[in-house]
Order: sequence, then structure tokens, then C-alpha cells
Amino acid sequence: MPHGTPDWGLVGPKDIVYGLDDLGEHAVRLGSPHLWDRRGDALYATCFREGLGMFHGALSGAGATVRLSTGHSRQGAYAVMLRSGVDALRYAMLHLAFPFQDPSAVGLELSFAVNPRTSEIRADVEWYDGANVHRGRVLYDHVLSQLRYWTPGGVWAVLQAGVVRHTCIRPEHTMKLVVDMDVQEYVRFLLDEQAYDMRGIAAETVLDLRAPYWYFAIWHFGLVGFNVDTYIDNVIVTQNEPR
Repeated sequence: MPHGTPDWGLVGPKDIVYGLDDLGEHAVRLGSPHLWDRRGDALYATCFREGLGMFHGALSGAGATVRLSTGHSRQGAYAVMLRSGVDALRYAMLHLAFPFQDPSAVGLELSFAVNPRTSEIRADVEWYDGANVHRGRVLYDHVLSQLRYWTPGGVWAVLQAGVVRHTCIRPEHTMKLVVDMDVQEYVRFLLDEQAYDMRGIAAETVLDLRAPYWYFAIWHFGLVGFNVDTYIDNVIVTQNEPR
């Protein structure tokens, strides 16, 4: 008896083999980093097999470094090491920009390690529309065991207290921030097994006349007085996320 559907469609039976109505599992088995939260349409995905790619690094503090690393990856041969500086603002970060997209709900996903001397891991999504910049930011504070988000007033507020993640030398944790560019609001934040509904919380909006573009950043802050290493892998930028 005929069964299944063509790989390129959802209708029409065929014999011998089975068609698929979702190739997500197939992509993961072939090595795609898009394996943790598959919602949204992937616009950019990397496990750094091609190097830093579109990413740029930025540093603050003596001894701070951004570089590729082997032996600390979640997938493939490489991860990115973010070594925070011992002084100044004590960070190392990655950032990239894209042409402005039609407004939709967009996501930034990353896997990360937590060093015993890590202070904070942070994800930023910002978009410039020619008149304003809109900012959505969430951080994991390893010292205070908190999740915090950036408010419309430009200050940090507690999203969840009592959040404890184990320390690790490889990117064993994953976070994902989703914001809605259309209505300038947060949508949700995911950290490992936990999901936090952020609908109704406005993003910060500030006057900024720069030409439209879309900006993403990943930050690692270490404790003062130490060069602290963490590792980042499986970075994915999505659009058309469900709201």
C-alpha cells in the first residue's frame, strides 16, 4: 500500500520509502547546530567550523582575549574563547550585524560554559529603524544567581532569582532571547530547561538616527582581578519566531 509523502511536499502518497513533513531531525543528524530550540527560521547559524565568520570581538581589561579554541566545543572542532580582562570593565564579547529585516519576532541562541569566576553571561538583540534604537537584553548573573533583563528605563530588573547553573569547561548550557521587532517587546527567554514568558515587557527605545540595521552581541564578564575564560558555541540567529 502506498505510504508517506514526497520530501518536497505534504500531499501525495508514494511507495517503498517514506516522505518527511519536517526535515529538522535530518539536519541535526547531519551536524547542524540548530538542535536545541527549533522554533523560528534560521537566518544565521554557526558552530565556528569556518572561524569567527561574521563575528567581531571586543575587549576590556588587561589580558582580555577573543579567539578560536579547540577542545572546548559543544559541536565540531571549535568554540570561541572569551577571556575577560582583570580590570576596567572586565569583559570579552562577540558581536555581529545584519541588514534590517521586515519586522518579526527574532531570536539569539547560544551555548556557553560557566567558569567558577564568571560574573555574567549576557545576550543582546538591538535594532535600528532610522529613527530609534530598540534594545532587548538578558543576562545570567552567576554570582548573585539571578536572571535580569534591560528595562524600557535603561536599567536592569530581576527576571528570576535563585537561578543556579553548574560550572563547566565546555558549553553545556544554552540560552535563547526572543524579542518582537514589530511591537518592540520581549517575547521569551530560555535557559536550559526553563522558559520565561516575557510578553508585554517593552524593550528600551532611544532616539538614534543611524541607518537601519540589526545588531547582536554575546558578553562574558569575569570577576575583578582575574582573567576568566568561558567558551561559546552553536550561535543561531532566527526570525519569524512564534509569539
